[in-house]
Parts: sequence; structure tokens; C-alpha cells
Amino acid sequence: MGEHGRPHTTGRLARRLAVSDATASAHAAALRGAGLITTIRAGRSVLHRRTELGSLLVRRHG
Repeated sequence: MGEHGRPHTTGRLARRLAVSDATASAHAAALRGAGLITTIRAGRSVLHRRTELGSLLVRRHG
């Protein structure tokens, strides 16, 4: 979910997309449910990263 497959926090995604943290979190949940991203907790942060399937879709349609 970020440039070159690097993980990003929910807050960073929200700022980058100009949406609220809650909206970014809801979208991340949908993407995670579809198997397009993985989410891990790193201390107090939550990091989202594209899965192989997510990266494949970005390459084919991005």
C-alpha cells in the first residue's frame, strides 16, 4: 500500500489521501478482507502493506 510496497501507517495513508483516519482505517479493512493488504501492529502503530495479489493488481491496472 505505498510506494514500492513499503508499509504505511493508517495516519500516513489518511494524510496522503486527504481523508480521515477512520475512513482510511475502514478502507484498509476492506482491502485486508479482499486479501489485497496485510496489516501488522508495530508498537503503537498499525502498518499496512500490499500483498502479492495487491501488487499484481497495481501493476496490471496502475
